[in-house]
Amino acid sequence: MSATVTVELKGGLGNQLFEYAAGRALALRGNAQLVLDTQTGFVRDRVYRRTYELDGFPLAAGRAGPWRRLRFVFERARGRLGGRPDAIVRRPWGRLARDPISGFLELPAAGGDIYLTGHWQDERYFADAADVVARECRPPRPADPAFRELAAEIGACNSVAVGVRRFEEVPGEDKRGVGGLTEDAFYLAGARHVAARVDDPVFFVFSTRRTPDVEALDLPGRIRFVTHDDGYVGSAARLWLIARCRHHILSNSSFYWWAAWLAERQFPDAIIVASDRFPNPATVPARWLTPGQLDAAAPAATERRSA
Repeated sequence: MSATVTVELKGGLGNQLFEYAAGRALALRGNAQLVLDTQTGFVRDRVYRRTYELDGFPLAAGRAGPWRRLRFVFERARGRLGGRPDAIVRRPWGRLARDPISGFLELPAAGGDIYLTGHWQDERYFADAADVVARECRPPRPADPAFRELAAEIGACNSVAVGVRRFEEVPGEDKRGVGGLTEDAFYLAGARHVAARVDDPVFFVFSTRRTPDVEALDLPGRIRFVTHDDGYVGSAARLWLIARCRHHILSNSSFYWWAAWLAERQFPDAIIVASDRFPNPATVPARWLTPGQLDAAAPAATERRSA
């Protein structure tokens, strides 16, 4: 095994999982070693101050040394000089591939070192290694007993995870004077769709904060709020918890995407309703439902009772 796939990790936990999955599958196809740059992509993350979050996951990868990390720094500096960079470029040290974001890129075949930069939010990048990726991207069991107790509650009912995103959590949005949820009508439509098909659903509403706009969600079933304000803190632990829900309604969040993807491997009959506002439309697999496919007229199955 002489070739190496080096992945620049960046963004939050969901993005890091997409990046790892793409690199892992590429390394498997080329019988190459996988190496992760866990530093360069976070140096300039001054707004969200995100850091490497995959400690504790059963990854099959090494850490990039300073020379490999420097190559991503070089590409960033070169990009600031202007011009539209090619998706795949050759350098003296190997080939570099950039995520096209809104399209699919055929990654280089095996042979020589390959460097990946971007988020790679498309299941096709790792579909041929889905079993391996599912095993290695499954978060560890939390030590906090509160998470395990709630997991038991989730497992004892027809649980529906509602992954809520607020405007301040969305990069690139104009937030001046803006508050509230990114897609409040979507959550209700998704919940009605699920409630028309599932007996006695319990909606576990996941959000970073338990704010009045989150509490105002009027969903057709019993509601359980699971937020930082309720004591459920920690990205990996929350992902572990969400992935134990049977059905999913998720905003345009790579974090919630992974919870749903991991869950459907355990629950083949899962109903997954996903936002259509991902930067790359292909992020949502064809087997998942999008807002345009929902039966918005489905009757509510139960009367709302907050918990």
